Amino acid sequence: MTEDKDTSISIRPVCIDDAGFLCDLMNCPPVLQSLNEVPTGLQDWADAIREWNSDEDEEDYIILENGTSIGWLGVNGFLNGDKTVYLKMAAMMPNRQRHGFGTCAIRELMTDLKRRGFERMILFTDQDNLTAQACYAKCGFRIAESLVETMSNGKDIQRYRMESCLSY
Repeated sequence: MTEDKDTSISIRPVCIDDAGFLCDLMNCPPVLQSLNEVPTGLQDWADAIREWNSDEDEEDYIILENGTSIGWLGVNGFLNGDKTVYLKMAAMMPNRQRHGFGTCAIRELMTDLKRRGFERMILFTDQDNLTAQACYAKCGFRIAESLVETMSNGKDIQRYRMESCLSY
């Protein structure tokens, strides 16, 4: 990744004005399919953002490329007390995938979490989502468990639980 690409990517907390972007992102057919999600409406996203912003156990971030929204990261588990957090969501607009932007954003998030005293991050991903797995591996995640989960769309999906140590 070039230095220019590193500096063009940033993350910032989600705000209510991001509801439209999140609705577009999460209703994009390739994103719906790869995440095994179901279609949602703009009001669903506005309501979700209000809930997230009042939940001390969760933080959500918009990924920006030169100030333009291109993705979303969601983290929870802050109140667990065991210094472990969970990457609950990493989603990018399809035209911004496979360019290193997700890796850069996740690394930025992990650096901040490490600075704040968290020691481990866990995520779940589909076994057939090789693109996401490659991104996560570049960020230091390793497969810890294989399992089957029933997703929002009702499908039973083969998944991996992946973990990364933040204390290195």
